Amino acid sequence: MITDPTIHIEEIDGQFVATVPALGATVTGSTHDEALQNAVREIQTRRIAEAEERKHHPHSKDHTA
Repeated sequence: MITDPTIHIEEIDGQFVATVPALGATVTGSTHDEALQNAVREIQTRRIAEAEERKHHPHSKDHTA
């Protein structure tokens, strides 16, 4: 389960690169804010996918009643 992951943002060759180490995800943006928004969107997308997975497999170890 994803809990509050850390987002690292750096500027590389005029483009902002945001990494989320807990997810192994990297996203980019033309501005710092855009890279941050894209990283947050990726976290949300993965959380939704995890929730869907738990819904389809209710006996997984992360499922609570």
